[in-house]
Amino acid sequence: MCELFAMSASAPQTVRYELDLFANEGGERHRNRDGWGILFAQDRDAYLFREPDPAATSELSRMVVRDARPCKHLMAHVRRATAGKPELANTHPFDRVIGGRRHAFAHNGELPGLEDRSDTQNLIGKRIGDTDSELAFLLLLDRLGKAEATEAAARFEIFAGFAAEMRELGSANFLFFDGEHLFIHADRRRFETEDGLTEPREPGLNIRSFNAEDCGDGWTAHGASIAEISGPLHLFASVPLDSKGWQPLPRGTVMALKDGTIVSHRMS
Repeated sequence: MCELFAMSASAPQTVRYELDLFANEGGERHRNRDGWGILFAQDRDAYLFREPDPAATSELSRMVVRDARPCKHLMAHVRRATAGKPELANTHPFDRVIGGRRHAFAHNGELPGLEDRSDTQNLIGKRIGDTDSELAFLLLLDRLGKAEATEAAARFEIFAGFAAEMRELGSANFLFFDGEHLFIHADRRRFETEDGLTEPREPGLNIRSFNAEDCGDGWTAHGASIAEISGPLHLFASVPLDSKGWQPLPRGTVMALKDGTIVSHRMS
């Protein structure tokens, strides 16, 4: 029951994603105790901070909040380990530099049987950690590389096909950044109730959009805030962070965004 958060914006935004508060809500009182990571993308590169310990007690997470980097694309993950030990190598977002661009990937869910597939056998030894999530990332990169897909439309098709396959294995909520576009796939997720964890169910991700009319306004929610919105943007989260404007994404929703614009969107 990991938590995902992402942003794509038309202009650099300073997002204070307060991992200590967010993880206190989803980590100390609940079950996300196994690490956190956040990526602030800037052009081809990105600031990436990760730690395999609870964000609620982390000095590093407080530093990240205090010194938030303006960016157009942001990706964050608070982890509850289901596959792989709570250690740095298993902490999302995972990243690789390919073609002079930093690629990053975060996953909420479980993908049983992924290691048994023929198309992952040569990738297992390339993992740094031992999670199904990192293996899925390597599989996606392998497909993009073999197809020599450089155009956004071609990359979107490969991502959509990959997500549809992974969805058949288990819960597959994905965030993927290729150094230019943010790709989103919504599936199902487990929810914590008074009686324990539910079976996976929709929605796995939610979206909230701000347009030109919101410029100059601020946004404050539990664990996240933007002091002043400077252009259209879209936010994504595993659960709505406040009571206004969030829309659930149906299972199978796939999107590609660039600088606050949804350039591709369909049900896979």
